Amino acid sequence: MQQGKVRIKLTSISETLLFPLWARAEISRDHPSLFCDAKAVELVEKIDYDFSTLTAIPFEGNLLPPVARARHFDDRIKAYVTVHPRASVVNIGAGLDTTFYRVDNGAIQWYDLDLPPGHCASKRADPRN
Repeated sequence: MQQGKVRIKLTSISETLLFPLWARAEISRDHPSLFCDAKAVELVEKIDYDFSTLTAIPFEGNLLPPVARARHFDDRIKAYVTVHPRASVVNIGAGLDTTFYRVDNGAIQWYDLDLPPGHCASKRADPRN
């Protein structure tokens, strides 16, 4: 394990949590005007995982679907929170999702729910979750 990195224990199924996180971080680094997720970048840098295994994807276009999905949900949540600034949001199947950090208005109540492998990975990577 590299110094300062957090090792998270994942099964082959829960390992799929890493791709959307990595996609959001890569697009944020390479195209911040398109999508910016500083928390995803922070977590990718913090997690002890060989993300180079994910670079075998043949073209950058494969990174766009998870980012487009995140952007769509961000826009919908922000619109709702504009009307209901003290809303409660329940994120089911949260895994390593970082939406809260992109949409927080300082007043919403946010709840991330997941099965144990995803929840444990999220807690190890970001104890504030």
